[in-house]
Amino acid sequence: MVDTAIVLAVIAGFLWAGNIVIVRWALDRSGAGPLAAATVGVGVAAVVATVIAVVSGQPLPASGDVWRFAVVGAIAPGSSQGLFVAAIGAIGPARTSVLVGTSPVFSVLLAIAVLDEGWQAAIVIGTIVTVTGGALISWEPGMATRRLGVALGLATAVTFAVRDVVARSFSGETVVSAWWSGALVLGSAFVVLAAMVMVRHRRRAAAAMAEALPEFLASGVMIGLALTTLLAALDRGRVGIVAPLSLAAQNVAVVALATIVFGARERTPRILIAIALVVAGATLVSTA
Repeated sequence: MVDTAIVLAVIAGFLWAGNIVIVRWALDRSGAGPLAAATVGVGVAAVVATVIAVVSGQPLPASGDVWRFAVVGAIAPGSSQGLFVAAIGAIGPARTSVLVGTSPVFSVLLAIAVLDEGWQAAIVIGTIVTVTGGALISWEPGMATRRLGVALGLATAVTFAVRDVVARSFSGETVVSAWWSGALVLGSAFVVLAAMVMVRHRRRAAAAMAEALPEFLASGVMIGLALTTLLAALDRGRVGIVAPLSLAAQNVAVVALATIVFGARERTPRILIAIALVVAGATLVSTA
């Protein structure tokens, strides 16, 4: 019988891939700014996750646990979603997915530095393999004119890694269901992003988000479903299995969906090789 955690991890990967492709499609159609688009997507996702949490019937989290998930949400997707959306707009869904896929390596390196987790040969090898995959995208012909997009993709990966390390430092300190943790993380992220939009757009903040809502509604639904599904998978299985499996499913699905929607430019041989290297490297690091 197939393990539930594995099924949920694969589903989460496909949902994340759907979100990435939808974001690029919505940016092309709407012309919305990355920050307003990210805020709308996360806001809708927070509503979706909260509805799932309520329907699940799980008890409400204790007040002492709320701040921990608020911190995690403020880091990612709070500080990262705008970067993520901007990267997708600059270099496309497949390339962004590859660069963001390097996050497990950053997670492990930060954990070694901050949490005193030890080195292993698999970590060194996996890091080299993953960096090679990311470099293939960074040094792709024509990417020199899109260096900002590459930098945004890598910055997103770093924020994901910081989130993972912070969340790991809280492990064992909370007893909150995966459903409610997703709602808390997304709710906190929305507050952070909404504050950024207000600073950026001032009096036009509400109008900017209202303009982005029709096109990014589907993105928010995907984020809400993807995060709660991923957290449910992590609640049932080891990070070393769930994380690389979800990443692999995401990258494969992104290429397939983006090729259908945007054409062959999202399925070049270099992208396919880079995806294989990033998934292989992240798997080695995560399972070390």
